[in-house]
Amino acid sequence: MDADESHSQKGRPRWVRGCLTILIAIPLVYYGGYFLLRGPLPETPQFIAHRGGRVGPPENTPAAFRNAIDLGADWIEFDVQRTSDGMLVVIHDETVDRTTDGSGRVADLTFDQIRALDAGEGQQVPTFMEVIELARVAGVGILPEAKSPGLYPGIEQQMYDELAAGEYLDRTVVQSFVPQTLEAILAIDPGTQVCPLTGLWKLGLSDPQPSQATVLCPMAEMVILNPWMIRQAHADGRQVYIWFGVIEHPLTMRILLAFGADGLMVDNPAALAGVLGR
Repeated sequence: MDADESHSQKGRPRWVRGCLTILIAIPLVYYGGYFLLRGPLPETPQFIAHRGGRVGPPENTPAAFRNAIDLGADWIEFDVQRTSDGMLVVIHDETVDRTTDGSGRVADLTFDQIRALDAGEGQQVPTFMEVIELARVAGVGILPEAKSPGLYPGIEQQMYDELAAGEYLDRTVVQSFVPQTLEAILAIDPGTQVCPLTGLWKLGLSDPQPSQATVLCPMAEMVILNPWMIRQAHADGRQVYIWFGVIEHPLTMRILLAFGADGLMVDNPAALAGVLGR
C-alpha cells in the first residue's frame, strides 16, 4: 500500500465523521435555540378531543363526546354539515358511507334518513344543537368545523344562529380551512371566536386569515418542522391549538407541549389524558 492510498483510507472516516457531526449539530442548534427563546409555557394546556376521539366509541357521536369528557377533555371538536332539508348535523365526511351503515351524500339525504342510520355501536348522527346542549351540560367548550362550506350556502349564518339560540357563543371557537367562511362568521358578529385551520406544507403563521383570529390551528407535523410558529403566534397574542395528521403519539404530544402548544386536538383522548396526568 502506498502513502497516497493509506492517506485516502484514513481521511475518509474523518470526512464521514465531520458530516455526521454537522448533521447532528444543525437540529441541536435549531431546536436548542428555540427552547432558549421559547418563552413561558402555557399554565394549563387545553385537552381537545378531535371528533370526540377516533380511538374508542365511534367518532362524532354522543358516546365519543361523553367518553372524552369523562377522560377530562376541556373541549370537543367536531364537524358540521347540512342535510337536504336544512338540518345541521355532526358528521365528518361529505357522505355517510364510511361512518354509518348507509350510503349517499349528506347534502342529498333528509335528516330523518340520516337519523335512521347506525353510526356505530347503535349510535345516531347527532344534530349540531344536540352537541351544543351536551357540551353545555358537561361544561366544556366546543370547536365546530364548518365542513365543506362550499356545498352549503349560508351555513355560516345557520351555525351562528344555533350557537346564539343555544347561548353558547362564549364557549365556542368556529374552525374552517376556508378563510372566507370565517370572514363570513365575523361579518355576522365580529366578537365570534374563530380559528383558521392549516395543513400540509403550511410551515408558517405569518399572515393568518382572518387577521382577527385569536386561535390558530396548524398541523402537528408542520409545527414539528417549524416550532417557531408557536412563538410568533404567542408574540401576536394568539393561542395555538394543534391537530395531528399521522404522528399522534404520547411522545409527539409531549414534544409539542414542550414547544409551548396551548392545546392539542387528539384522536386518542385516553393517551392525552395520560400525558396530562388527568
